[in-house]
Amino acid sequence: MDAVTEPHDPVPRPSGQFPTAAPGTAADPAAVVPGHGVTATWWYTFVSMAFFALFLPVTFLGVQRGLVADAGPAPEALVGAVDVLFLVSAVGAVYGCHLQRAGLGSGWPGPRDVALVLVPPAVAWVLTLWLPGAAMTGAFPVWLGLNVLVPVLPRIHRRVVLTAAAALYGVHWWLGGELAGPGPENRYLVSLVVFTVLCPAVFLLSAWWWDVVVRLDGARRDAGQLAVARERLRFASDLHDIQGHHLQVIALKAELAERLLDRDPVAAREHVHEVRSLARTALEETRALVRDLRQVSLEEELANAQDVLRAAGAATSLRAVEVEDAAARTLFGLAVREAATNVLRHSEAATVTITLEHRAEETVLTVRNDGAVVTDPVTTASTTGSTTAVPGTGLTGLHRRFATYGGTVTGALADGEHVLRARLPRTVAAGTTTEMPETTEESEGDPR
Repeated sequence: MDAVTEPHDPVPRPSGQFPTAAPGTAADPAAVVPGHGVTATWWYTFVSMAFFALFLPVTFLGVQRGLVADAGPAPEALVGAVDVLFLVSAVGAVYGCHLQRAGLGSGWPGPRDVALVLVPPAVAWVLTLWLPGAAMTGAFPVWLGLNVLVPVLPRIHRRVVLTAAAALYGVHWWLGGELAGPGPENRYLVSLVVFTVLCPAVFLLSAWWWDVVVRLDGARRDAGQLAVARERLRFASDLHDIQGHHLQVIALKAELAERLLDRDPVAAREHVHEVRSLARTALEETRALVRDLRQVSLEEELANAQDVLRAAGAATSLRAVEVEDAAARTLFGLAVREAATNVLRHSEAATVTITLEHRAEETVLTVRNDGAVVTDPVTTASTTGSTTAVPGTGLTGLHRRFATYGGTVTGALADGEHVLRARLPRTVAAGTTTEMPETTEESEGDPR
């Protein structure tokens, strides 16, 4: 795959324009924070590669010790030094695996990083030339170190480095036999060759998988930015339609009034009156435009909460009644939005249940999730005088909104489960029961 680059755009983009960065990139890479699912995927990938990077050198070292013992006496100091270098090389390979977080084809690491990964294997490569029985196994740390670095290199460099690594392996195998003498028959030759060939496949495929995850997360982020940009453009277009027309007519009428002021004061007064009426109309239409943007749809908030929680990997079930009162619909919509936001920010829920139901004296919204993480609580008082720990200040403000209509917003945290309840009296919210189908499908991703 081609290198993943993150271009910098030094020119600030005016509000409302579409993002200029390509999908999967950002104008300011330092500002990009991966989602929880992306971070978890990285650690899963890294642990898998690190295990492989530790297992192979230790396996080759064990085989090498047996071959060296079969080949005859060898200097203990040399054998001990090679053992230490193999183990240090394994640690360096694990560090090289961590460098792959930069992405497939992200470019050469710094000189210090390259030295940490390749210097110990290079020393082992030289010393094992004079160690009988180590002609094949002694070159493996260099092969492993170069394979660990290959995924972050540009594509053309990968081929060169892999060719050089294979050449170093072959030269060591031949030269070690010449300098240290022929070793015993290698009973593990086929197995060692298989593990050797697996190295580039394992690390390149792991890096490719991580690159796909990063690109998908970037595409999701860009989709959100595009949605915001489209909404800004829509608002700008509506505002232009309203203000542009009225302001143009106002300017024309004002100019006519100015010209007629001395010749025909009555006509000029009529034009001034029309200017005032047009200005009032423009003001009312602008206020209506802003008011429409501030409206909260309960149905949309319920559907959005279900979609975003499912996208975060939580199995989400939803059951809701119809609420007729406009103010109550707005309040419950805000409560659903805040509850979904809190689940995404403060929990690792696997299951979320959203219920909006009519009871004898009240209408109750309940949002329950099983992945609550204890945070600093904010104590809010209900209208009954009781106190309940509610995480965050967003619910505190929401509670004040509900209290205006005689309602409450409370939260309870127990045994890793958080339950949020928002209540309004039935005199405020009433309707007929309708049920949305429950969904328990799970899908992976990071909604944010």
